[in-house]
Amino acid sequence: MSSKLKWMITGSIFIVLLFIFLIPQKQLVIDPEAGEGLYLPAERFEIHWIHSIEKEEWFEVYDIEDEGFVLSESHFKTFGAGVPSDTDEAAEVTEDGFVKYTLNDYYPELFLNVSDNVKTTIVQGDEEILLYDIYEPYTAVEITIEYISLLEQLIGG
Repeated sequence: MSSKLKWMITGSIFIVLLFIFLIPQKQLVIDPEAGEGLYLPAERFEIHWIHSIEKEEWFEVYDIEDEGFVLSESHFKTFGAGVPSDTDEAAEVTEDGFVKYTLNDYYPELFLNVSDNVKTTIVQGDEEILLYDIYEPYTAVEITIEYISLLEQLIGG
């Protein structure tokens, strides 16, 4: 292999690595008040928890829109405190027994408190992220959309 070809290959690899490490990518960022943040793909996700009064699982489905979130669906099994009451579409009952409300509420960021009592969990695709196993009980987290490079993620954003 010629010296010129080796330099071209090395240069190409270097440029690709620079692109991967330095060019910011859109990320879902879970930023706790204490501890290390989590970086996930900026794509649809769910927040799951056990309702503190009803003692039933609830979950909300969020889509990414621009630099924020659209709460598209809310699922719960019983009516109680915090149940959506003002929606444009009628509720439906899913095959697995959840009442599903279709919503379209936009939020620039999300805030929640993590608790092992309510099993605070993020679900994205087939992956479950058990926030209550990662963070101390009652840790407040902020969820945002940010453009961040792999290098920034590796050194702590």
